[in-house]
Order: sequence, then C-alpha cells, then structure tokens
Amino acid sequence: MDTTLLFTAALQLLDPWRVSGVELRDGEGGRRELHITIGFEPGSRFSCPHAECGREACPMHDVRNRVWRHLNFFQYKAFIHAGVPRVSCPEHGVRAVPVPWARPGSGFTLLFEAMVVELAKSQPVADIAEQVGEHDTRLWRFIRHYVDQARLYEDYTGVEAIGIDETSRKGHRYITVVADPAERNVICVVPGKDANTVKRFALDFMDHNGDPNRVTPVTCDMSPGFAKGIREHLPNAAKVIDKFHVIKHANEAVDKVRKTQAGRNPLLRRTKYLWLRNEEGLTGLQLETRHNLQKQRVRTGRACQMRETLQDIHATSTSRMQAEAGFQTLCSWMMHSRLEPMKTLARRIRRHWQDILTYFDHRCTNAILEGLNGIIQHIKTRARGLRNMDYFSTMIYLTCGKLDLATVTI
Repeated sequence: MDTTLLFTAALQLLDPWRVSGVELRDGEGGRRELHITIGFEPGSRFSCPHAECGREACPMHDVRNRVWRHLNFFQYKAFIHAGVPRVSCPEHGVRAVPVPWARPGSGFTLLFEAMVVELAKSQPVADIAEQVGEHDTRLWRFIRHYVDQARLYEDYTGVEAIGIDETSRKGHRYITVVADPAERNVICVVPGKDANTVKRFALDFMDHNGDPNRVTPVTCDMSPGFAKGIREHLPNAAKVIDKFHVIKHANEAVDKVRKTQAGRNPLLRRTKYLWLRNEEGLTGLQLETRHNLQKQRVRTGRACQMRETLQDIHATSTSRMQAEAGFQTLCSWMMHSRLEPMKTLARRIRRHWQDILTYFDHRCTNAILEGLNGIIQHIKTRARGLRNMDYFSTMIYLTCGKLDLATVTI
C-alpha cells in the first residue's frame, strides 16, 4: 500500500486534502523525527471561512506554509507540514481556510492537544512538557483555551444552593472556590476571600444562566467578608455556618487549654489527638490514657467534654428550637468554666448565633467542598507550586469542574 495513502487514511483526511509526502529526518540532538506533508488537489476550491457566508467555491488567493506538532509516531516526534490556502471572497475579502486537523493559530494538532489536556487531569503540566519535549508555557496556553471554552457551555440554571470556601495558593494569597453541592463540582474560582469574591461569583453565575435571587442556602465559614458579599449579592440567601468550621474552632480551643495546662502538667504533653479525636477513633491504650487523665479532673478533660457536647447538639437535635436550647446551655457552661479559650469560643458562637442555627433549617454542610479541597491541595503538591493564579484556577476547573471537554476537543 502506498505510504501516503496509508497516512491519509490514518489522519482521516477528506477531499481535497491528502498526504503528499512522509519523511524521517534528523531533528534536534540527532534524534529522528517524522515529517508528514499534506497538500490538496491542484485547482481545488474552498468555501469562504466566514460563518455567515454561503459561498462554497471561492478562488484561491495564495498559500501560507505552516507546521504543527502531532502525536508521536512510535518513538519519533511527528510534525505536519501544509500549505494553508487563503481564498478570495467577493464579499469578505481574503481569508485563511481552516484546516481540519488543528485550531486556527495553534502550533499543535487537535489530537496532540486533546492528549495533553487529558494527561493534565492527573499529571503536572511541567512533567507532561518534559515527556513530550515542549515548553510548558505552550501547553498551558491551549489547556487554558479548552477549559475556558468548555466553561462557556456550562449552564447553572437549576443551581439553588452553593458552598463557599477559601484556600491559599502560596503564603497569604487566597482563592475562593464555589461549589454546587447537588452536582458535587466546582462552578467558580475567584481570587481573594472578601466580599468582592462573592460579587465576582454572582456576575460569573449570571453569565452561565444562574439566578442569584434563586440561591437560598449558602454554606460557608465565619468570614465577615463572605457575610457582607452574601448580603449584597445573594439577596434571598440564608447564610449557613458550616458545622465543620464550628467544630474546628472548638478543637482549636480545646488544644489551647491543653497547651496552657501542659506547662504545669507534663502528662498532657504530646496528648493533642487524645482530646481532638472522638472515642471511637482511639485505640484501647489511648482511650485508657484519656480516661485516666479525666479522672484527675484536668481542665483539658472539661474542655473536651464541651467539644463533645457541641458535636452532640449537631448530631441529635431534630429542630432549630431544640438546637438553640442546647447551644444556650453549652455557652452558659463555657462562660462559667474559667477556661478562657472556651469562653472565647462561646462568644464566637453567640456572634454568629443565627447563622449557626440556620444549619438546622437546611441541614447542608461544606462536606463536598472539604473533599474537593483535598483534590485542590493535591494539585498544589504534585505540581510543586503553580506560577500564577490563572494556572491554579485552570487546574481546579479541569479536575473538579466536571467540564464537558468533548464539546471543544472533538
């Protein structure tokens, strides 16, 4: 079989395109490369590239030679060479004809780009660039293109509940991640963690047919910036303080009590997780050690009981009224405990009283976001840092956004 016919079939080229030459050449560093030349039948005519033009047989104006990187052929780098025709349309002037194997303006074929985008879901882009022998900046350029294009097709018409959480990229540089708990995916990533982040989310939400007025529960932490943004840009939303954030503050308070006591009681040193874990999560020896310390009436034991009571209120309360009575009793106990970290916790709960109680109306949490945050942290770890926030956002959308990439890569 003629090699040119074989490669024409392999590349799925349709008339008038056909492979006119295939050659192995010496490339950089003496490595062999496969170069495929694509041409078209003499006298061929092409349709006008303008979307609104119906002319199907415009005369050719000239030809511009182009090169694209293609998928490797066995161990060889592969390149496609072609003269791209420009046609002369009486109505729209001279325009370049789009080629079926690559996007306009790209230096890579569609198949090469699709392969890299798929690999980027599970590998650092820097590692992929090393594998394929390209600079990672060139890969980032088209990865961002496909993610941005896929997001244009996202439709948030039915989204009525969201979760908001922030994460840091490096140091104190934060991004805010907004998730749809029903679909379990990220729908928006914006820089910062203040009220403006909610404003930017609302604008992006509307760009995708979302209605901020239909969003009812918004699950988040105790950030005053989020609270202000929700009031201003999600007018009908009920702010729900995520119960996991409340328990997190309780854990921090218990550990502060332990640290204060550990200076006078050496037995409390290195016992942090004895007090922060639930009893079912402790080994037999750990449980015995904790019970023995509690018998000594250590203050950390009392603080731990308060934390467990807080968990019980969230777990057993069947109504907002029942939960409110439980919180009132607990806060009174903490305020009379003479344990300053627990008194601080009680004041924090009282400051966010209504938003914490709103949980018992909607029973929604940021558990989905906590799970997605684990994936996001893994992105940072495996990439050993990302150069800018745009790259970070792109990877979050690619791995956690459930984007339909088929709509833009096929």
